[in-house]
Amino acid sequence: MKLKKAKDWKILGKSQKRVELKEKVTGGRIFGIDVQLPDMLYGTVKMAPRKGVSIKSYDKTEALAIPGVKDVVEIKTIAGEGLGIIATNTWAAFKGAEALEVEWDDPLSLQNTDQMWSALENALTQEATFELGGTGSDAEVFTSIPESEAVSVQYRVPFLAHATMEPMNATAQHDGGTIRVWTGTQAPGLIQSVVSSHFGMDSADIDVTTTRLGGGFGRRLEVDFALYAAVIAEATAPHPVKVTWTREEDTQHDTYRPMAIGEFKGQVTPDGTLKTMDMHVASPSIIQSVMPRIFPGISPAGPDNTVLDGAFNQPLDVENIRCQAHVADLQVPLGFWRSVGNSINGFFHESFMDEAAHKAGKDPLEFRLAI
Repeated sequence: MKLKKAKDWKILGKSQKRVELKEKVTGGRIFGIDVQLPDMLYGTVKMAPRKGVSIKSYDKTEALAIPGVKDVVEIKTIAGEGLGIIATNTWAAFKGAEALEVEWDDPLSLQNTDQMWSALENALTQEATFELGGTGSDAEVFTSIPESEAVSVQYRVPFLAHATMEPMNATAQHDGGTIRVWTGTQAPGLIQSVVSSHFGMDSADIDVTTTRLGGGFGRRLEVDFALYAAVIAEATAPHPVKVTWTREEDTQHDTYRPMAIGEFKGQVTPDGTLKTMDMHVASPSIIQSVMPRIFPGISPAGPDNTVLDGAFNQPLDVENIRCQAHVADLQVPLGFWRSVGNSINGFFHESFMDEAAHKAGKDPLEFRLAI
């Protein structure tokens, strides 16, 4: 194939217009939260405080007394359980949600952060769930590091919410044999699959229009916000309904980056060489949390690499390396948070490398380049 001469280029080397720029700078209605349809109703959700918690009882009398509130409906899905508030405007729906009196049935055993840290600490004392990567073959080297050459540290990171600029929202409409959904999503095919499964419909009868999204970072890989809107729309049919979450609801019902503990121990020889590196990470599994919500019929295959990503797969030439995962279920829904395991273990790993460089008395960059 003969390459085209530069003088004949039509695109390369020439400024191109951004086709979406005008809508962006003029505030054109291009995001899910901006969708407007004829005869549309508005709604919000009040979901159970935690995944796995169900409704014990509720009284909607006070909510229905709010001007503009038309109805309160139950939401029971694979993604979660709660109530949907239907109104003539979003503010009325928000106020109706505040007025709802709900009693929840909470059977979960881990109720607070201290209990969850304790669960991770206990997991570190147990045999590893799995191990990835590694060099060397003699496990004894990890338990026989001379005290004078040892670097031993522990790091902790908390749960993190995606906290997208645009809160979760979706507009849905039941139109005869079709369900239509308008939303900002990273996974329209998953919405189609989960909504069709919930209603026992063919996936071809679920029409998803993907708008721009005001931040995703993995949060909009989930389907809960679209599924809840579809459930509420069943009650508003044939009218479409735009369901917008409050910021509080959005934050409390995120699918979080997991909290985790990293225990790292290494051996730095008198000449400043990192000879041994032993890494143990205690964390819940993202994959084990995500799969039942989105792919309930599929079992995860093999270990969840995300628990150790950013620790076991670093380009180091160290004589002895071990990287072990200690998985603990903390009963909190987890999701893919930008860079996933690397955002946790990259911090653990590189912080340890700085500690080891300090022990060796070397510049951190030079120490890394020598490994």
